[in-house]
Amino acid sequence: MNTTTDCQTIGDAQMITSDCIAIAFKRPTGSNPVNVIGYPLAEGETLTISQNVGDIDRTQYSVYFGAGAGSNVCHIFRTLILD
Repeated sequence: MNTTTDCQTIGDAQMITSDCIAIAFKRPTGSNPVNVIGYPLAEGETLTISQNVGDIDRTQYSVYFGAGAGSNVCHIFRTLILD
């Protein structure tokens, strides 16, 4: 199985479609609160979700931000199958 890694940074509330074998959401230190599918990420925390070999995650992840003194930043990393 061949894979590639995709990275994107978002700054507004949106739905992220995974369509991948692994996905991670990273809240940088100093950024405003980030909530992924109802789970609040702590500063500097990464939420990683991966599938069993051969399975693809089709989840629509809701990502939204809370108020704070920083900026709205969430980094998203996906491992995608190329084959």
